[in-house]
Amino acid sequence: MYYLKKYIWIILIILLLVIFLIKDKEDNIEEEIVKNEEINLEKNVDTTISKIKVDIKGAVKNPGVYEVEENSRVSDVIDISGGLTNEADTSVINLSKNVVDEMVIIIYTKDEINEMKKGNTSIKYIEKECICPKLENDACIENSIDNIPDNNSNSTNGKISLNSASIDELMTLDGIGEKKAQAIIEYRNKNGDFKSIEEILEVDGIGSATYEKIKDRLTI
Repeated sequence: MYYLKKYIWIILIILLLVIFLIKDKEDNIEEEIVKNEEINLEKNVDTTISKIKVDIKGAVKNPGVYEVEENSRVSDVIDISGGLTNEADTSVINLSKNVVDEMVIIIYTKDEINEMKKGNTSIKYIEKECICPKLENDACIENSIDNIPDNNSNSTNGKISLNSASIDELMTLDGIGEKKAQAIIEYRNKNGDFKSIEEILEVDGIGSATYEKIKDRLTI
């Protein structure tokens, strides 16, 4: 009987040890599962990078809309679009600027930059369909080319000269399309130089409402 009790205690101790080892192993397995889930979650967060769409136009080899990572730069979009053409001029472009969704990047040609220096800020992108005066270029260093100096400009302090402006320059005025710009030039050719900016009211198709919108940008 004494030996039986002795063995029972030994068996109970062994059982307790087995139970403890099993429980400890289960705890370790559960902890490992939780750890792996946290690692996988971190990996998913790290690999989930937001995408945005950017429109690049002008002197690149493949203009168009591209999907890029949200931390991309203007130079990255240029690379994705095939790179610059031989005519490209990036002197007014901030190549290191971060891009944002729906951003418009326009890479101008050398000829276009020269035209801008002369005061012509109207660039035709869709011939015969759409003329976009001062189309906003989100990639410009100053987001404007008005500060490019040139002694041969037909504008004075940003104003448009009624006596020397071209059709494209006149079309940069609010409400002045190709037809009205042509009418201004025809009036000038027929009647000589404008004597005052108010004389533009004599041009067919230009009323007081249009004049009020553009008078601050006019000069003779």
